Amino acid sequence: MTTDAKNASDASARQPAGVDGGLEDLGQKMLGNIQDALALSRKLERVLESVHQKMLERNITALEHSLETQIQLLNMLQMNGALREHYLKPLGLSPDQQGMSHFFSLVNQQPANASTVNRQALNKYWVQLEGSANRCQQINSANGRLLARLSASTRKIIALTFSGQTAATYDQNGLTVNSMAE
Repeated sequence: MTTDAKNASDASARQPAGVDGGLEDLGQKMLGNIQDALALSRKLERVLESVHQKMLERNITALEHSLETQIQLLNMLQMNGALREHYLKPLGLSPDQQGMSHFFSLVNQQPANASTVNRQALNKYWVQLEGSANRCQQINSANGRLLARLSASTRKIIALTFSGQTAATYDQNGLTVNSMAE
């Protein structure tokens, strides 16, 4: 018996009474949850790409709007993941790759004539979600590298602009006061 089959069997043994009949309902809920997560993740991909372009353009106003949208999407994805975790908890499964593999094993063990959950669609959307999440991570990493380069460039420009100038302070009237002369 493979580890996955044994774990699926163990998860099946841990199912509360009536979950077999509820597995069909749970499969439908999970399909909807995964489709929702995929739609959110694809939106996040587009926003992250937009953030990259706006950083290149140094369009701060548009960048701030995109970052607000990014935060909203991340919060929605977090709620979506919490719901997936809630769905899997009665089965003793976690919402990570291993838990999802066990869930798919349970769904696939159901008799074909008793299941209206499209097993292929469930797996297909999960694979697409994983791919989208990976692309989001890659784009976000690229954005981090770009931000570091822009920051270094800005520091260099500031250093060149103000090199050779002494630091100035201001009095209560806004006039320059040279602290070295005092």
